[in-house]
Amino acid sequence: MFKKTHLFFLLIVGLAFFLRFIFLTKSPPGFYVDEAAVGYNAYSILKTGADEYGKKFPLFFRSFGDYKMPLNIYLTVLPVWIMGLEVFSVRFLPAFFGSLTTVLIYFLSTKIFKKENQLFALIASFVYAISPWSIFISRVGFEGNVAFFLLLLALLLQIKGIEIKNKKIIFASTFIYGLSVYSYHTERFIAPIIMVFVLLAEYWGTYKKNIFLISQQILFLFLLLLPQLLLFNSAAGQARIEALSLRGNNSNFFSLYSSYFSFKNLFFSPDPDLQRSYPQLSVFYPWMVIFFIVGIIDFFRQKIDKNKTIFLFLLMISPLPAALARDPFSTYRSYPLIFPLILIIGLGIKKLLLIFKLSFLKTLFILGIFFFSLLSLYRNAVVLLPRERFNNWSFGYEEMAEKIKTHPKVLINDELGVSYIELLFFLKYPPEEYQGQQKINLKDYYQLGQWNREIFWADISIRKIDFQKDVFVEQLIVAKPIDLSDSQAKEHFLAKSFVIMGLDDKILYNGYLTNPEQKKQDDFKKLQK
Repeated sequence: MFKKTHLFFLLIVGLAFFLRFIFLTKSPPGFYVDEAAVGYNAYSILKTGADEYGKKFPLFFRSFGDYKMPLNIYLTVLPVWIMGLEVFSVRFLPAFFGSLTTVLIYFLSTKIFKKENQLFALIASFVYAISPWSIFISRVGFEGNVAFFLLLLALLLQIKGIEIKNKKIIFASTFIYGLSVYSYHTERFIAPIIMVFVLLAEYWGTYKKNIFLISQQILFLFLLLLPQLLLFNSAAGQARIEALSLRGNNSNFFSLYSSYFSFKNLFFSPDPDLQRSYPQLSVFYPWMVIFFIVGIIDFFRQKIDKNKTIFLFLLMISPLPAALARDPFSTYRSYPLIFPLILIIGLGIKKLLLIFKLSFLKTLFILGIFFFSLLSLYRNAVVLLPRERFNNWSFGYEEMAEKIKTHPKVLINDELGVSYIELLFFLKYPPEEYQGQQKINLKDYYQLGQWNREIFWADISIRKIDFQKDVFVEQLIVAKPIDLSDSQAKEHFLAKSFVIMGLDDKILYNGYLTNPEQKKQDDFKKLQK
């Protein structure tokens, strides 16, 4: 029989999908280079079975020398195959899995807090559905959201499988833990630890009787991870580990770790990384802090059982990879932390709802907070984010690709070199042709630590302008105003071909046509003098 609970659950899931898919290609604005790398490498796999360098089905994708985890790229092949090489195709999976995570949180919340009813599960899934943290990360084409979904799915199946003593479900959960490790570096660190901890916690007191099953799961996970373990000491295996402070000064580790439980960081201040937050929103809405405090008090008044021990462990380990990194309060690296925090907020909301009986006025007040939160979200995501943060999202390359594709020879001024992947993506350049122009030794693919910042293919060059040479070649030069001013353009007889504007109505890029003949004549006249 269809109950009110089912209706509310469907409405919450529908809201989650709506908030993650609406204006998906416009907010965040532009298309960041890491997103373009995921999309183009998925396109390359689809067309050739190899990445942009020609490596067949790699275990790490070299990309910019950062060696991306592979699963998200392989999964993105499907939407690229169905919908083509588009921004929506790359952002589809994070938005889809981010929306489905609402379902997992509903079921997991009652598994961990068994005495809580469906109201608590609805509240927890609702808090996740509307939280700025979950919405923002669900709307970008990075791998973290897919990895988080897999981590929660594995945890749910593991707890359920152990509860009903179903070995097939337990093995399925171990397999999904393994997949999450191949998805993102945070899960690469915490997923195996969580899996082993849950096994020990659930079988505590009976572990001798279940030692064979526990050993089977650990061995199975080890075999799943063996391909990556064999590459652990390679440049690919160490690429992200080098970014951690494990090998450096850890004197500020505890301050970094504690920052992930700071009320200021969780409820009042945005992530300091401008590419990981909305301009004036923290990871949760400010009004949630009251429920967070009540939820903490309510939790520690309850009896701690096996599943609540698992909850506490998730709470403690989730920020660990982020705290070991050098960046302060990284919401992306610590994303699994959102799950235990949401459960705490959910406990607080449920507790206060039971204490203060709902009346008409109280219901109106709650609805007012809800609509105010959505209004604030709309203002930040649709109005402020595009205007204030478009520069953080590689805005302008789609238009640039359209402008340059009719020119026979093009130079893009870019010292970092990463813009090449944007142009490959938006030009939909054939991967087999690009691969043929790469000069790397594929036998050393996983050992290639350094990345060449000067990129060439066909008649397109991505590098810094050399005014001693480039103005004497007939070509189109694209550069930011700060790198090539109007006075420099006049000095070198460059004719403006086009302008790409930012969302603040300021010039992002200028396109100039060289005039080598006039430049040579002018230089000759100067020599004569």
